[in-house]
Amino acid sequence: MIELNLNRHREKAVTSFREQLHVDFQRYLTQEAVRFNPEECLRMDFHCHDRNSDIPDELWGRILGLPETWLETRDLVKCLRGNGSDVITITNHNNARSCWELLDKGHDVVVGTEFTCHFPEYELYVHVLTYGFTPEQEVVLNKKRRDIYDFLRYTAEHDIPVVLPHPLYFYTRNPHIRLELFEKFAVLFQRFEVLNGHRDIWQSLLVLNWARGLTEEKLVRYGHKHKLNPADFAVSLRAPKVLTGGSDDHMGLSAGQCGSSLFVPNLAQRRKTTPLSQLALEAIRAGRIAPYGHVGENQKLSLALLDYFAQIATRMEDPGLLRLMLHRGETNDKLACFAIANVMLELKKHKNTQRFVGFVHDALHGTKPGWKLRWGVSADYKFCVKHLETIADSHDKPPEQAREMVNEAISALFNGLTHLIAGRLGKYASKYSEVPLDEFSTETLIRKFEIPTQIRGLAFGKAPRDKKNITGVNFGELVDQLSFPLIMAGVLAGSQVASARVLYENRSFLNDFADHIGSNHHPRRALYLTDTLRDKNGVSSSLSAKLAEIQRRDYPVDFLICHSDAAPEPHLHVVRPITQITFPKFGEQQLRIPDVLEIARIFYNGGYDRVVCSTEGPMVLVALFLKYMFNVPAFFFMHTDWLDFVKHTTNLDHHERDRIRRLLRALYHQFQGVFVLNTDHRKWLTGSQIGLPEEAVHLTGHHVEPSRRNVVPVQKSELIPGATAATPVLFMAGRMSKEKGVLELPEIYKAAKQQIPDLQLVIAGSGPAEAELRAALPEATFLGWVSRERIEQIYAGLDLFVFPSQFDTFGNVILEAFSQGMPVLAYNCKGPKDIIQNGRNGYLVDTIDEMSERIVQHFSERERHAAMRREALLRVADYQAEPIMRQFLGNMGLPIAEPEMEQRSAA
Repeated sequence: MIELNLNRHREKAVTSFREQLHVDFQRYLTQEAVRFNPEECLRMDFHCHDRNSDIPDELWGRILGLPETWLETRDLVKCLRGNGSDVITITNHNNARSCWELLDKGHDVVVGTEFTCHFPEYELYVHVLTYGFTPEQEVVLNKKRRDIYDFLRYTAEHDIPVVLPHPLYFYTRNPHIRLELFEKFAVLFQRFEVLNGHRDIWQSLLVLNWARGLTEEKLVRYGHKHKLNPADFAVSLRAPKVLTGGSDDHMGLSAGQCGSSLFVPNLAQRRKTTPLSQLALEAIRAGRIAPYGHVGENQKLSLALLDYFAQIATRMEDPGLLRLMLHRGETNDKLACFAIANVMLELKKHKNTQRFVGFVHDALHGTKPGWKLRWGVSADYKFCVKHLETIADSHDKPPEQAREMVNEAISALFNGLTHLIAGRLGKYASKYSEVPLDEFSTETLIRKFEIPTQIRGLAFGKAPRDKKNITGVNFGELVDQLSFPLIMAGVLAGSQVASARVLYENRSFLNDFADHIGSNHHPRRALYLTDTLRDKNGVSSSLSAKLAEIQRRDYPVDFLICHSDAAPEPHLHVVRPITQITFPKFGEQQLRIPDVLEIARIFYNGGYDRVVCSTEGPMVLVALFLKYMFNVPAFFFMHTDWLDFVKHTTNLDHHERDRIRRLLRALYHQFQGVFVLNTDHRKWLTGSQIGLPEEAVHLTGHHVEPSRRNVVPVQKSELIPGATAATPVLFMAGRMSKEKGVLELPEIYKAAKQQIPDLQLVIAGSGPAEAELRAALPEATFLGWVSRERIEQIYAGLDLFVFPSQFDTFGNVILEAFSQGMPVLAYNCKGPKDIIQNGRNGYLVDTIDEMSERIVQHFSERERHAAMRREALLRVADYQAEPIMRQFLGNMGLPIAEPEMEQRSAA
């Protein structure tokens, strides 16, 4: 069954959510392409902008005093003509200056504007593409756009055609927009833009299917409900909605690649006597329109934003601190704009970086770097020139191929820059760090985890050195080394983040809308990030078991790890690290730094709509990056008690440890839900120290992988020479580290052995405390790491499992022991106290002395051993995979229906 399920997962991957969207939308465009005779059609991009879109709707643009574009009108017209537009229109925001200028120069133009109109009852703004008006009417329209109903009554009265562009993208601070808004759209508009070159194909298809489903009966019902007469807005009850296309280009990169074919009967004759603009308006009014082109999803938008950011870097002027502080907007908006302004203005001081940003802009418009740059650039940056040349070469390729070339080049450029950053950081750390990396410890990290209040100390490392913070690190020098790669990587990543954020700002509304129309539902799938999976530790073992269960039942969750050697599997993505850092003081674990944009592409292409993270390493930052970028819910699975770890492995005082608590509090509050493995942690997270709401903390557990049947118990004599079946033998398995309590074993064992002289101890596992433990217990039997099959035999053949850890949040080894009928002795804390039933399948104690006493008691009551073994086996039934995984998925809002094949098997 496992293999069949994995095959089904592969088949599902062939036709993913986004692939199906493309298939469906391309089918629609193919149908539209044959609606009219191409010989009798004019091509027009209904939606494009130039430099006269100088007052943006976006708040940040207004705060920073930035236009939407610096594109000259002549360059836009050249781009439109080059991409096959027969008729020109320019739809700048709230003005038709470019159209009037072209008309004054003798050009034939369809006058157009994208007006921002206000819905008074919602505090919501929408754009309305408007065509064919006069200068006098433009003045009236700008006055009436304060109320969309007045605006649309006026356009209907004067036969001015309008189109609602990107209907699912609007401007509002109201997070609770109701679906009834679209009932009003249906009554107010006859024409809708369903193909927008810079929007997401999911949104395009949602609008297409919604518009196609609008019937006369619905329009009549909506009109009555909202007391609106469709006739007042030139909306026909019987005619189907008219659907249009446009590029929404602002940078001159793709204008004309998307648009609408306008059917004009007898075009060849009529164009001899009638201006094409007049023929185009005639076709628009009559609804003889068929969209053409390609939806670029976030790719076109991210390229446009990259070009925009590149131009900001070279053109931006200081917006002024007073202006910024006094501008309308929330404090967070102003702080963000303050940061952006400082970064961009600082960039202007770095002439080489600014020149390179200019080369990025040139490459996006088809101009290769000059020979001076190619020959003069240092070896470290040769790869940048190579990728810029690829971007420039793409300009002459077909749109789809060009877009693919540019995106691959940008991905490679970002990857190269991040490798460069990592390399230089490593060199700087090796050269200037007061503590060598091979001696770096948790204690050192926490004590240095502070920022000096004296800015001079932060910026230049010249403040008096303080052991309590990071003074001594010369950030000025470090920034000089990293300014170019850091800023360029930030610009590249920023364009990707901004494009996705723009498209999915109202994701919850999109999901509601899909439910409303009954089609194109976004899949509910989670991407599970972890810094450890194929490693030798308890967290890795638990996650491996979870992955195996996901693979077995084909649950809607996929893991992703950053690893140098692991291979991808069904439900497992593997990305290679940019760099790896090993801190010997932390044991065998490596810190692997992934390419965050590579993971973002996997998230987007995989159709995921939520993210889970299990570790507080680099992947937790990636999880929050994805949360913000795609506006998705994020969840955290708490495996490790870091406060307890710090307490047991360092000499830090309470105040120093409290830094970690504050950091964890800030981290956990970023997640919609936190999963915990024991009731103690649930109380801690919902208590005053962390302060999470109770509904956000979910109690869960690990499960036991199904045991092999007919496990043959190990013979004690196989492990301990001279031992017999009656020899009392203790067993301990796990990672040998201080926080696991293993250094208490010698005291526990020796105290018990005083009363049980023939008591033996077997230990499996390894870790940083192994040498110290071997020295303290020379009489014990050390097995090292053993296979799962072998350890099952050991659990089945020995007598009592000793678990001296007060650190573990759960205790997988307890369930592993129970699965073979072995009772467990543990401290009465955290995970063990939730699993072990004291006196039935094990023992819970509070002190080392009590642990030794229970060992003695256990072996003095041999008549109870059989019953305890039975109770241990019964307890395992409470930790089976299916119910635990069902609850886990349900708490994340994921579907928990049985896979189709298993339902058939059950039937």
